[in-house]
Amino acid sequence: MDTRFLRWIINGNYGPEVAEKFAASKAYKVWLCTYNCTLPENIFILRVWKNYSRGFRAFPATMREGIGHGNNSGYGALNLAACLGANPIYLLGFDMKYAGEKTHWHKGHPVPHRPNTVQRYKQYFKLAVIKTKEMGIEVINLNRASALPYFPKKSFSEILH
Repeated sequence: MDTRFLRWIINGNYGPEVAEKFAASKAYKVWLCTYNCTLPENIFILRVWKNYSRGFRAFPATMREGIGHGNNSGYGALNLAACLGANPIYLLGFDMKYAGEKTHWHKGHPVPHRPNTVQRYKQYFKLAVIKTKEMGIEVINLNRASALPYFPKKSFSEILH
């Protein structure tokens, strides 16, 4: 979602092995552009709903006018899954908290998050809860230790049985 993040990957800011894996990946490369930007040809571009400032608090049911971003890739991915008709949707890696200064499973970004960033992210998900319920979509957070309180939490073993 964050075009800076994409450039950091391609330019090797996360190390040459990450850039190589990204380039070699056969997966669909989908990016949500929250502003007008030019991306490499092999990346499918999703547009943000209306505009950047309105996309924070958007969770449309179709991609016709773009999708909401909630200012984090997890929110954008959740909105994309809902638009594509996924049901149920299982959230993976939605910790939504700081562990010391650590905010991600990886070493972090070249520009670190501010201390209140994750708290703001969580607030945007309140709309996603309302909208997914209206759409009849079940969303389950597979991280019992997650600080995102709005979706029911289950373990992998619970959903596999």
